Amino acid sequence: MRWHLAMALMIEGEALLRSDRAEEALNPLQEAASVARRSGDRPSFWRATYYQGRAYEQLLRYEQALACYRIASLTVREMAMGLEDKRYRDSFLSQPLVREVLERHGRMRSQVGKRVRRDLALMHRQEKVSRGMLNALSTIGQKLSSTLEMNALLSLILDLAIENVHAERGIVFLLDEDSGEMRPASARGVNRSDLHEVSSFSRSVIRRAGEGRSILTVDVSKDPDLSAYESLVIHEIKSILCVPMRARGRVTGVIYLDTRRATQLFSEKEKSFVESFASQAAIAIENARLFGDMRAENDHLRREVQDRNRFENLIGRSPVMRRMARRMASILDSDCNVLVLGESGTGKELVAKALHHNGPRRSGKFVAVDCGALPENLLEAELFGYVRGAFTGADRNRIGLIEEASGGTLFLDEITNTSIALQARLLRVLQEREVRRLGENLPRRVDVRIVAASNADMRSLLTQGRFRKDLYYRLNVVTIEVPPLRERCEDIPLLVAHFLNRGASDDRPSLRLAPDLMKALQRHDWPGNVRELQNAVERAIVLSSGPVIGAETLDEVLSSSLTVRERLAGAPPGRSKTGEHLMIEDALRRCLGDKAKAARYIGWNRQKLYRRMKAYGISVKYGKAA
Repeated sequence: MRWHLAMALMIEGEALLRSDRAEEALNPLQEAASVARRSGDRPSFWRATYYQGRAYEQLLRYEQALACYRIASLTVREMAMGLEDKRYRDSFLSQPLVREVLERHGRMRSQVGKRVRRDLALMHRQEKVSRGMLNALSTIGQKLSSTLEMNALLSLILDLAIENVHAERGIVFLLDEDSGEMRPASARGVNRSDLHEVSSFSRSVIRRAGEGRSILTVDVSKDPDLSAYESLVIHEIKSILCVPMRARGRVTGVIYLDTRRATQLFSEKEKSFVESFASQAAIAIENARLFGDMRAENDHLRREVQDRNRFENLIGRSPVMRRMARRMASILDSDCNVLVLGESGTGKELVAKALHHNGPRRSGKFVAVDCGALPENLLEAELFGYVRGAFTGADRNRIGLIEEASGGTLFLDEITNTSIALQARLLRVLQEREVRRLGENLPRRVDVRIVAASNADMRSLLTQGRFRKDLYYRLNVVTIEVPPLRERCEDIPLLVAHFLNRGASDDRPSLRLAPDLMKALQRHDWPGNVRELQNAVERAIVLSSGPVIGAETLDEVLSSSLTVRERLAGAPPGRSKTGEHLMIEDALRRCLGDKAKAARYIGWNRQKLYRRMKAYGISVKYGKAA
């Protein structure tokens, strides 16, 4: 009965199989094989198993078909090996259905093996590419994070994208915040004439990508929206990939790639890679933008601070100081010679230093020379230098200050105190740009800017012939007049605060003035100008016994016939002499006529003090009786 049942089920399955109803044939054939196996009916078993393989093959389930053919083939071979007589074995193996089983098994094994090997190879290649892409993403992240300059970053993004997906051309579009449209920011493999065409045909694609959707066109020729563009046909574009870049939850740009190689068409794999890559690129672009904004802001602030602090040592907000600062600012980029005029103590050297440190020669030396501090012969040796044996005591070669200042600025303070002969030598330096050391005939080239200063009346000296006109005109390319302190009384509070803060220390905090004392300082005429004010504040800091500088301390510090209380009452100073004249007389009175002490008090040397006393007609005995 089992044999009849197996045969009936097998006949049913075979009939369904011949009617192309393979799916329905599987159930009776599987049941027939099961009944035959249980009853030990091997001929029925291999036939039922073989027809199962035929059904699976029709259903394109090749691996399962191969398994059924293998079982049927093994069963047939076992039965053949059980026939001892070779004639019966050959006769059995030559039966048509037996040969068909063996042939189908061999053919299916070959086909499935090739397919499996091909699939395995493809899978291996895909895994290798995937691992390469993952490694590439890691490397890309490091490269992108290390680049903060926008143009270099965009070029790097395109190079990495094209290299890893084997594209031929690429464009990075960035969102224009003003118009809200995507604008091409960088391109590879696209010339200027093609860039407009690419932008036009990609506008709809870019718009869709700008909405946050990746666009992948595997075959452009089958896309009616793209195949109509002449540029695509001319350049034979085969595949297009367009991926949005997102940062902070919004699309900030788009990466566009295309290729002409039919063997390098983009797939979902390239799309997934570029999507991951685009996320990193968007963050890097956002960081580059923030860095660029911060750098621009820092540069702006730095320029603003430099503009604000470039004359930081010239303290004052009065109109005359602002006028002088504008005058200085107008010549900062110039290399011309400058003549600085002003009374002693007004800060002429500070003006010269500000011009040097903010001008084109800031990297060179600033050399200052007080022309009134040295005798004529020593001053000439200092300025021009000398060679060994040029004069008594010249035991070695020495470079002059003019040569030392080459490439920088030479500040000649009180230049009107020089002789006519020395002025002639200085004029040659300005004209010929060369200097000769004392005792030497060889001229040496120098490149020096001269800033000269004087507290004298230059016009009077020119009229009297005490200063060469040609040298004056060489020096006086630009004149800067430094105002005396009495003409900018509103700057005194700033100067006092500056000197008080500078005099503070850890052991002694900054002092402050008693109420209403500032008015007394502003009413004082300050013949010694800012230098006198600085000395007065420093003496007040030393003499003050408490945190507040009182009127008594100020009375002791200020040199005048009027007391602080009289100034507070509004009494006018009533002086008619010049500020420098009064400063000299005050120093002589304070030092009881001692010229050396008076010179140190003012900040001069004795020779300069004697010359200024002679110029103002001050007696050499002045101050001794006091």
